[in-house]
Amino acid sequence: MTVQDVEGESPARGHRRPLTFGTKAFFGVGSVANGAYAALAGLTMFFYSQVVGVPPHIASLAISAVIFIDGFWDPLIGHSSDQVRSRIGRRHPFIYLALLLIPVALFLRWHPPGWEASAMFWYILGTGLFLNLAWSLYEVPSGALAPELAPDYHDRTVLLGYRWMLGTLGTALATVLIYGIFLKKTPEHPVGQLNADGYGPLSIAITLIFVIAGLTMALGTQKQAAGFHQRPHEPGRTFRDDWRDALVTLTNRNFLVALSAQVIAGLAFGIAAGLTLYFQTYLWELKAQDILILTLMGIPGPILGGIVAPRLARRFGKKKAAMGLFLTSVIFGHTPMFLKLIGVLQLNGTPALLWVLATFTLVQTICAIAGYILASSMIGDIVEEVQVRTGRRAEGLLTTADSLPSKIVNAIAALIPGLILTAVAFPTKAQPSEKTMELITQVAWLYLPTVLVLFLGSIASWSFYRLDEESHARNLETIAGDRP
Repeated sequence: MTVQDVEGESPARGHRRPLTFGTKAFFGVGSVANGAYAALAGLTMFFYSQVVGVPPHIASLAISAVIFIDGFWDPLIGHSSDQVRSRIGRRHPFIYLALLLIPVALFLRWHPPGWEASAMFWYILGTGLFLNLAWSLYEVPSGALAPELAPDYHDRTVLLGYRWMLGTLGTALATVLIYGIFLKKTPEHPVGQLNADGYGPLSIAITLIFVIAGLTMALGTQKQAAGFHQRPHEPGRTFRDDWRDALVTLTNRNFLVALSAQVIAGLAFGIAAGLTLYFQTYLWELKAQDILILTLMGIPGPILGGIVAPRLARRFGKKKAAMGLFLTSVIFGHTPMFLKLIGVLQLNGTPALLWVLATFTLVQTICAIAGYILASSMIGDIVEEVQVRTGRRAEGLLTTADSLPSKIVNAIAALIPGLILTAVAFPTKAQPSEKTMELITQVAWLYLPTVLVLFLGSIASWSFYRLDEESHARNLETIAGDRP
């Protein structure tokens, strides 16, 4: 099938559409919800094991199962949003449904009952599945808006830069709420992140941020999205035709490269996500206010990353720039821990520690965010390449087709922290001490070489990506030329 086979199927009308500040701002505001949600979700393993008191292996097993099952419905949601026909566009019906479900899901997730450990496994599993499904209904369709909002090769990078930059605001707001208000140090709780009473009200505050930001994005982009392509009515089209086009999409060389890189990196990120707060609390012995200060000091990172990404892409091309940025990010992100383990960086309890950590974290964040922006933009560029071959746009499928293999890997990764903590007999509800320092050091020596090998493997995978600015321009010209 070629582009001319499907009437009205073309982004070429959007090829000349200017990328206005309003488009960038409204689309970017939606990521405030992403940032706030991610900041809260990052506390899950720590909350259920160290605060609620669920054994780490049980908590991590439940979280792992949630991630695994979650991988099955993301592509279905993405593909469904590609096919929907409505007056408000293909994506927005899903987004509005999500904004109704997520407040309920978040409330249940962060107000657990006092059940015994075996029963808590099912509670963590059930609430996690509900929350992840509701989240997918928001994140998948909203992310699929980007290729249509910005068809141009470099505009697409700029638009995604706004998404990452404004996502910083959500992270910052959530961080202030977490460590500056609800989990701050008190006489009763010198380690604020161990304060069980703070998590429920915190989740409600995060919910408000999510709903306000998500609704603003949805209303701000609805009119524009309603004018985008919608699947034409094709009475003779069969399921076999849909399957054939989906297979062409999923076997695209550049997509498979991106999939491989994301799966490998996802394993590293999953391990890191489960242990980051452990390292902050027990290896660096940071208090809640220290984590707040450290996070706020890193806020310029995503902003600078959003500025750097399009400039480096224009000079070196997206692929080379992304690979260099990811490599620099890995080096700066893990050097402090390595220096700590070999006895060079012994600054716990001193003001200098925060400055050292903040400096390395800032560089790491700038490079990582800029790299993610370019990687997301490269995946977006595959949309037009697939359209040239199939005649159909599949933003939702492309942005989620990696979900199942990635989630399987992430599920394994989510299980690993609990297994490591159990293997070293790390206690629950533990206060920082010489004993916990000894145990967390053992964890760090297992963690560091593992994630370094995974991150470097992911970076190397991008070398096989072959879609550049010239080929993207040819794809747009082909689509425009084949348009009836």
